[in-house]
Amino acid sequence: METIYEVPVLLRREIEALMIKPFLDEFEKELGHDKTMEIVEKVIAEIAKKQGREYAELYGRNDINALYEQAKSWAANDALKMDYELEGDNVLKNPIRYCAYVDMYERIGMKDLGYALSCMRDEYFYEGMNPEMEMTRTKTLMRGDDCCDFCFKFPKKD
Repeated sequence: METIYEVPVLLRREIEALMIKPFLDEFEKELGHDKTMEIVEKVIAEIAKKQGREYAELYGRNDINALYEQAKSWAANDALKMDYELEGDNVLKNPIRYCAYVDMYERIGMKDLGYALSCMRDEYFYEGMNPEMEMTRTKTLMRGDDCCDFCFKFPKKD
């Protein structure tokens, strides 16, 4: 392995979660839950934007095809069961029907942090990857919904 990006993302998230949990517990004792989570969300957003930019550089593109490539690392080892629905040349719907990240956070007793540590970063990741792309999601499996209903809209091509 040459870079962290070659490690399956599911494994990276578990390592990150187990590493950060003791710190979060201590910060929460000192700062309280709300302030701790405010800091967590700020840091995760910054990390995710940076990683999005790095993925765009890695793939040399930030279009719909880059999304397909990028999704492979998040879905490695059957971590995600998803579909792709292309609408025209600028809208990609990507419903996720199964997410092993939910199972992992439940298994390690951290499902309450799963959204902040994993799901929340999606919006910021894609903003970093392509600031002109619009990502929406109204449902997440981590919060008990029946799917994650991703929709990516790219600017219309002239």
